[in-house]
Amino acid sequence: MSVTRANLILLLAALIWGASFIFQKDAMKYMGPFSFNAFRFLLGGLVLLPLIGWRNKGKSRTEKSYSPALIKGALLAGALIFFGAGFQQTGIQYTTIGNTGFITGLYIVIVPIISLFMGNRYNHGIWFAVAMACLGLYLLSGMTGFTMARGDFLVLLGAVFWAFHVIVIDHMTNDHDQIKFAALQFFACAALSYLAALYMGDKAMLLSFNEWKWVIVSGIVAVSIGYTLQVIGQTTSPPAQAAVIMSLEAVFAAIAGYFYYGEILSTQALIGCGLMFAGCLLTQRYHPLPKKINQ
Repeated sequence: MSVTRANLILLLAALIWGASFIFQKDAMKYMGPFSFNAFRFLLGGLVLLPLIGWRNKGKSRTEKSYSPALIKGALLAGALIFFGAGFQQTGIQYTTIGNTGFITGLYIVIVPIISLFMGNRYNHGIWFAVAMACLGLYLLSGMTGFTMARGDFLVLLGAVFWAFHVIVIDHMTNDHDQIKFAALQFFACAALSYLAALYMGDKAMLLSFNEWKWVIVSGIVAVSIGYTLQVIGQTTSPPAQAAVIMSLEAVFAAIAGYFYYGEILSTQALIGCGLMFAGCLLTQRYHPLPKKINQ
């Protein structure tokens, strides 16, 4: 696959995710966040099973197997999605679609910070980009002093877990079957979300059409298509380009919020969005420096 094609795949994923915030917000009128995540990720995994079966036709038994590394990586990725989606889905109840999209996009800034603890080094200029994005977050979220609105703070916590998820995907999908990996991470997230739903008292069963319509739309479109496109695209697209393209979900979310809910960002919030987006783009100028060689 060419890099251009991979980038277009990631752009489609960003469009799907940005627009899907509408489904996620409306679903909260009928069910809790963990019930919603449990059923939509379960459906997302089930949708991929026929594709996996079709891809396995003609393969030997060895080729069809799930290696321990694949299973462990997918379980880890699924756990990260559980926390990321859980915080995001809970926070979206208390903030706007636009804020959710832009704050979630901060994972692009968080990734290089995590990478430092993994032994990577960066040019000092990256910290200017991080500071710019954080200032943008401050303006966008409407913080007064050092107090952040509950919904924005929960979405920000989710962004940290999305950052770890991007790193895991980058390390895992080049060596393993992308569709199998995607399905396994969806099932892992669904199982954890269902246990959390039972613990939190969310609905254990969905019975009405209004409940299932959001699960079906989000499960098929945002999960099985969107996240699978991410896994496929990141196998070819360079990390810097992939990060920039996926961060565009924030722009699509703001557009969706405007057309669907009539959400209009204030001048301060628009400045914050601009600073966050500029910070996200600027981070991509600073790739990891060569690691030091111990003498």
